[in-house]
Amino acid sequence: LLFSLVHLTIVLIAAAQEGATDQILIFQEVFDPSQSQLAGMAKMFQFPNFVAEEWPHVLVWDLFVGRAIWLDGLERGINTRFALLFCNLIGPPGLLIYAATCILSGKGLPSMGFSDLDDDQDINEPTKS
Repeated sequence: LLFSLVHLTIVLIAAAQEGATDQILIFQEVFDPSQSQLAGMAKMFQFPNFVAEEWPHVLVWDLFVGRAIWLDGLERGINTRFALLFCNLIGPPGLLIYAATCILSGKGLPSMGFSDLDDDQDINEPTKS
């Protein structure tokens, strides 16, 4: 969760810089069905800051964090649709939304795959079968 807040802070700081609104308007083209999404992404990849943020976003958030949210939600019976949508669209807020959903549903913070461990077991030790 800490890295979610750090990532979100970086995005907000970048969005507050001069010329950032122009980049946001170009990014809007990606989600406009009347325009070429590929052309919008090609324009965005001309900005080094976007490239530096987008690859980790896709690789880490969409694949690994999204999967962890989905599996945790299945295991604990928590609806993950809204959190997964945000995780895939803008990354860190999806994890924050999922954590909030877990807390508001009364099920505590997400276990994110650590629920199979005994309380006194080290996460580096293999699980006992």
